[in-house]
Amino acid sequence: MKKATVVIICCLLLILVASMVMMRFYELDLIHGVVLNALIQKGPENYSNRKVRQTFQVARAGAEREDRKQAYLRELFSLSQRLEKVQELSRDEMDEILDSLIGENNRTSEP
Repeated sequence: MKKATVVIICCLLLILVASMVMMRFYELDLIHGVVLNALIQKGPENYSNRKVRQTFQVARAGAEREDRKQAYLRELFSLSQRLEKVQELSRDEMDEILDSLIGENNRTSEP
């Protein structure tokens, strides 16, 4: 194999590894943003976007403060799967989802 080919392959592998590390580092940011936007899009038109954003921010801040980032990520993945199955959410469904985020955030982890 030519030296230039080996160098190119090594550079591509380095870029791949760096991308994976960065994705892992920003995983919570990405998932949080995607789920937040999906919830806003599927909610009723007259539902307060500010309330949704504030609730997500409070839930995320609590998860970070309590070192529950992985649990919060699991909650977001679960919510994402739920949102995939519906076209639109009612006001009651939105309230239930937001209440569950805050409820999960306020629970203490038990051994």
